[in-house]
Amino acid sequence: MKQSLLLYLFIVFNIILNLVHSQKTYELYHNLMSNYNKNVRPVRNNTDLVNVKIGLKLIQIADVDEKNQLMQTHVYVLHEWQDVSLIWSPEDYDGIEYIQMPSDLIWKPDLVLYNNADGDYQITTRSKAQIRYDGIVKWNPPMVYKSYCSIDIQYYPFDIQNCTLKFGTWSYHGSLVNLQFLTNNESSVLERGWDLEDYTPSIEWEILNLRAIRHEKIYACCVEVFLDLTFTCTVQRKPLFYIVNLIVPCVNISVLAVLVFLLPSDSKKKITLSISILVALLVFYLLLIELIPPTSLVIPLLGKYLLFTIVIVNLSIIITIITLNVHFRRHSTSHMSPLLRKTLLIYLPKLLLMERPPVPPRYVYVKSQPYESIDNQRSTFPWKNDQRRQIARITADHIAYIAEQIENAQTEKEIVEEWRFIALIFDRLFLIIFVSVSLLGTLTSLLKAPSLYHASSPIDPVCFLYYPPINDSQWMKKCGADYLQSLSDTSFIANIQS
Repeated sequence: MKQSLLLYLFIVFNIILNLVHSQKTYELYHNLMSNYNKNVRPVRNNTDLVNVKIGLKLIQIADVDEKNQLMQTHVYVLHEWQDVSLIWSPEDYDGIEYIQMPSDLIWKPDLVLYNNADGDYQITTRSKAQIRYDGIVKWNPPMVYKSYCSIDIQYYPFDIQNCTLKFGTWSYHGSLVNLQFLTNNESSVLERGWDLEDYTPSIEWEILNLRAIRHEKIYACCVEVFLDLTFTCTVQRKPLFYIVNLIVPCVNISVLAVLVFLLPSDSKKKITLSISILVALLVFYLLLIELIPPTSLVIPLLGKYLLFTIVIVNLSIIITIITLNVHFRRHSTSHMSPLLRKTLLIYLPKLLLMERPPVPPRYVYVKSQPYESIDNQRSTFPWKNDQRRQIARITADHIAYIAEQIENAQTEKEIVEEWRFIALIFDRLFLIIFVSVSLLGTLTSLLKAPSLYHASSPIDPVCFLYYPPINDSQWMKKCGADYLQSLSDTSFIANIQS
């Protein structure tokens, strides 16, 4: 019974305390907003400067559009400044040190993305701002930005892109609003200018460098100095997808174009294979156009290799037609000069380590006059009448004709074998030439990207933090030395080292 009573009293006490605290929060909110004007800079004197600290927390690199020269990023734009109109004493409000307030009710720096490519230039997200008792306002709205980015696809798909997000105030010059980095770094260049605490790794891009640069610029319209903070993101494409799905099929097609010269000409499928390879390459090329960024400024590295492959396949078809023409020559009208015959049948086979097949012995027939042979046979075999002599003459003529045709057939066969052997020499010669050219062209085309020789390791998101852990020895061992070296704020360094 006593325990139930104590529990009841505890619940009632908490309810009363929450009501009192809510009442104090409402009173604080009412007092702060009673004479507040969100259209006026939060300063005591008009000549005072408002220091606005800006940071960028990267959530995800959603897309890099090569065709439209755009980069889409999901970020938190971190703001911090002091509003002298939002200062109170915590003792007067039951120790309340923080209050949440809608951002559209207070003054905000009109920060815009200068190189914005889509949507509103200003931050339109309605998120609450956190206000501390000393007037420090922290506002971290989430935004999805599409920014212009000059895409260089010369070495696609081994390319490295350098994109920027340029932020600045649209209506306040440097004498009214001073833009600074969130890390209190006084340097104009911050090597670790982004925060990657909540970063989701991209499946297509690796981050190589994240810098932030503070610029002071005088525009033609005004005499005042305007400030901007440029956040630079250097990313490198992960080429595994393109190697497996684009480069390997292209290399395979070029290899098939070379293997055409190993196919015997007697199979009568040589030209069919060459044309099939060309058709497959053209179909693959049409599918590949959707992946290669369309541009007329430069030809991508992969596009150059595709053109090289098309040239190789077309040349293989032309040479295959010539080889087949040489292989199937049958007439003795195709004469060769002695020099060409020595070159094709003697010197070139030795150079290609080929041996000419042995020539079979020819049938030798000594032609004689039919009447003489018949008259010589009279002494041995006397004829009974002229009819038998006539039959013997006809038979002798037929035998002479058959012997002559056999001799012509042997001559024709020797000529055919010579042209076939020349066709084999051409196949061997162009096989060596095409293998060398294909290998050299492949290596020259695909190994031209500078990223293959000056490979930079991607950054570690754990080390890119605006507020690193203070007492984490593992983090200090992994990232502390580089982080301390990149900062120049001695108080912050002393705080971390302590």
